Amino acid sequence: MSHAFQAVAIDYDGTLTNGRDDQPSEDALAAVEAARRAGLRVILVTGRILEELRSVFPSVDAWFDALVAENGAVLSIEGVARTLAAPVEFELDEALVARGVAFRRGQVLLATQAAHEPAVWDGIRALGLECQLSRNRSELMVLPTGVSKGSGVAEALADLGVSPHSAVAIGDGENDHALLRSCEIGVAVANAVPGLRRHADVVLEKQAGAGVAEFLTGAILRGEEGVVPRRWRVELGRDADGALVTIPSARVNLLVTGRSKSGKSFFAGMLAERLIGLGYSLCIIDPHGDYASLAPLRGVLGIGNPDGLPLTERVGRIVEHRFGSVLVDLTSLPEEDARCAYLEKLLRQLDAEQRTTGLPHWILWDEAHSHEGDSIALLERLRSPVGGCCLVTYRPQDLPEAARAEFDYVVALLGGKHAAAGEGPDPLDALATLYSVALDESDAQEGDAILFRPDAPHAPQRFRMGARRSPHVRHWRKYRLARLPADKRFQFRNEAGALRSVAANVQELHQTLRTCDASVLRNHVQRRDLSRWLSDAIQDDQLANDVRTLEREFAQSSRDDGQLQRFRDAAERAIERRYID
Repeated sequence: MSHAFQAVAIDYDGTLTNGRDDQPSEDALAAVEAARRAGLRVILVTGRILEELRSVFPSVDAWFDALVAENGAVLSIEGVARTLAAPVEFELDEALVARGVAFRRGQVLLATQAAHEPAVWDGIRALGLECQLSRNRSELMVLPTGVSKGSGVAEALADLGVSPHSAVAIGDGENDHALLRSCEIGVAVANAVPGLRRHADVVLEKQAGAGVAEFLTGAILRGEEGVVPRRWRVELGRDADGALVTIPSARVNLLVTGRSKSGKSFFAGMLAERLIGLGYSLCIIDPHGDYASLAPLRGVLGIGNPDGLPLTERVGRIVEHRFGSVLVDLTSLPEEDARCAYLEKLLRQLDAEQRTTGLPHWILWDEAHSHEGDSIALLERLRSPVGGCCLVTYRPQDLPEAARAEFDYVVALLGGKHAAAGEGPDPLDALATLYSVALDESDAQEGDAILFRPDAPHAPQRFRMGARRSPHVRHWRKYRLARLPADKRFQFRNEAGALRSVAANVQELHQTLRTCDASVLRNHVQRRDLSRWLSDAIQDDQLANDVRTLEREFAQSSRDDGQLQRFRDAAERAIERRYID
């Protein structure tokens, strides 16, 4: 069985059954048995009362990993049932009897015929109750608000340790819309109601149990055919007319490129935020600490600097835990050989984890060009039906040719800092050559980008990238903690030019600002050296502008020791807001 999906949730009546009576299709059950032997978790979902289901299908518990009954209100695993909501108020029973409505009470819901819907609503309104009605062809169910097959399947998947984004749902009726929405891929059998067929990602050619059997043994679950979900999409930004620009949120590969300071890591961080918000599991490979601000997001665990990196085997376990995301900070591995060795092991471990659990759904790798040699594990992931690779680089031409051929979408960030002569080809020129695409940069502003598909390079789409929740500091850990080359470090000198101290990174600058002599600090403030260094060496224009404003205010003041101390305090606070935990 393919590692593309880990679970299938199947409706009972009209889907698993043979269409003639209450019994499940023998072909479908044989396919269920084979799928479970291959490692797939299979969940049966029904609107029926659990005991009524067991009366017509006595061995049902043995055939499935979980049963979701009463339209999502009851969950049974290994024969042990629990309710997922409080029962519909018992006072409604008397109201329905008084109105001549025949019904059956389950552990939570009330079941009746759809023809009684007006009388049921009348009873609910008369009592002032908060209930919802759900129809399935000729059947009507009275449920607590918020209960659906989708909510029940979400509970079942959580108990089984499977992410909804690693699951498929199959149904046929009106009450299966929530079921199909609850999983990554929604499938409708051929006999499904028209509304469900319109909203399904896949519509089967065969009906009921025959269709289920065909799907469970078919190309999608075998990993031979990829399916991109229609309703799961991630927003990238808006075009000139204000329309949303989106791509599928899973099972595709994405290349993000652009010049230095064009906003690549800002964009990738925004994408990560939105994928995490949709419930996807990510592994973010962060060479310079650009993504540190994502660590506080719900479900994200940051590992690495300053505590060092764990064994790669532990990274897989972290991702598996509650379908979380992990941020792998590589700044504690400054040596290229050590970083490459760790990345190779990490990618192999993530590949093994993905085959076992379906996680992570995405690998986001910044500075992807810096890894020497083709990674077999990465190429296998790019080529698989799972997809979910986002590579970020300013040197797209240095990616392996085999990798470049596997991208479904490319985002080119416009603007940025043009490379000096001899520093290699411009990233956008290289991209235009590699994919035969015309990238129009006319009137480009900061935050503008172009989206295109390599298989349709003639139709690039220009947009303005969306906003981020978390703050972004470019190369956060690199410039805060990593020591810059000697010619890039800040040299504290007095007016005579005598060297007093050297700051190799932002943290050392912050510490020296606090302790250096007033004469040394005054010398640099008057010459505006601090803002210049922050802009040129650290490449943090926001912090440079903040400090430049402070330098200007000092120049316009009395420049006495009191004003110098105010500058010192304000500059320290500006650095702390940007870089210090």
